[in-house]
Amino acid sequence: MTSWKIRTKLTFWYTSIFGGALILFSILAYFAFTYANNKSLDVGLEEEAEGVAHCAHISKDSLENYVTCLSNEKDERTSEKYIMILDQTGNLQFRSGSLKSDYLPLSSQQIHDILSGKIYFKTVRDSKGNILRIITIPTEDNQQLIQLGIAINNTSATKIFLLALMALGGLAIIVSWIGGLFMAKKALRPVDNMIKELQKIETDHLGKRLAVCPVKDEISELSEVINEMLSRLENSFNQVRQFTTDASHELRTPITIMKAGIEVALSRERDIYNYQQVLANTLDDLGRLSKIIENLFILAKADTGRCEMRMERMNLCPVITDVAEQLRLITEPKNISVSTEKMEDAFIRGDELLIRMMLLNLVDNAVKYTPQNGAISLSIGKGNGNVMIAIKDNGIGISREDIPHIFDRFYRASKVRTSNYNGGGLGLSICQWIVRSHRGTITVESELNKGSVFTVTLPIC
Repeated sequence: MTSWKIRTKLTFWYTSIFGGALILFSILAYFAFTYANNKSLDVGLEEEAEGVAHCAHISKDSLENYVTCLSNEKDERTSEKYIMILDQTGNLQFRSGSLKSDYLPLSSQQIHDILSGKIYFKTVRDSKGNILRIITIPTEDNQQLIQLGIAINNTSATKIFLLALMALGGLAIIVSWIGGLFMAKKALRPVDNMIKELQKIETDHLGKRLAVCPVKDEISELSEVINEMLSRLENSFNQVRQFTTDASHELRTPITIMKAGIEVALSRERDIYNYQQVLANTLDDLGRLSKIIENLFILAKADTGRCEMRMERMNLCPVITDVAEQLRLITEPKNISVSTEKMEDAFIRGDELLIRMMLLNLVDNAVKYTPQNGAISLSIGKGNGNVMIAIKDNGIGISREDIPHIFDRFYRASKVRTSNYNGGGLGLSICQWIVRSHRGTITVESELNKGSVFTVTLPIC
């Protein structure tokens, strides 16, 4: 089933609401017109009946003359007038010449109510189909009943009024439909322009943005939200492109090295030592390749939110103590001293395995870029409801230009690339993701040839 466009829906609902209100107004106007017409008729009828009652009280001759004159009076709403005088029991005493038969009867209860002072109105239809409006009142001495009937001739006025309402209502609905289409089209014109602009934006041109109207309305807010979404998409696409390029480069290098080594080994017959050397180099490259793939898998799960974390209350002090002991074993070949400062209990809510991974990546990074006979220190401090973990080394440091990018995936400073090729460029990215997952921050202070200080701040539990 084809759905309506928004402008059609807006026009339909606008016209429906307007038409419904117009119909309700027409009904009320029709009943108000009918009520006002009948009310004015009743007022005139009551005045004429009181005149007849007054004449009946004066004399019978004056009554007959008055009734004759009154019976011949007509206007645009009435035709003939019928007058009848009854006694207290309802028996006929007098009637006008226009009243040919007794078809205005009253019940005993109605007679009793009228003699008690109640004015009685009634609308009936005679044998000819004429609509009669009848009033019955008592005379001044309550000895007689005056009954005056008028044949109403106002159906034409009512029909004309009703036809006028219908014609004006139909015209108003048509005009409202056309006006609704115009207003809906004008209101949705910015959306149409937005659609045309969005259709021009492709993956190769994500830098384009929608024009934002200076008027702060819903359309401008929507444009700003879409522009923010495009910015996020652009960043994501750029990150994916960069990630793919860097990952391809990082994976291609060890594979190329392994392939070249194996081809050289197979190019001619060699002794066992040479074959063992080739296998050892290949094993090192496979280990590096496996590490890159493992880190890529971790980051892929982190990006998709599928990495499960077991958040528990934990003490950082024994964790850092264990990491320091492992660090001493790693640094022994390079004769790097390891020290721990300000080790005090500090409880956080986190995943212990991920915290250990983050700390091991940081200390491994420190060992990698700290020269022989260097020094590395680990410390814990508390303040402002946070735990601060500092890992300090006196290694080669990081240039000021490289510091803003060291947490980017596969990023490595140029000097480090030329002097050390063991890293995959993913360790610090994983550290940053782990810290952010624990609602913390990680910062670095460094100076070339003077060392670096990585500070991890986590909320205290």
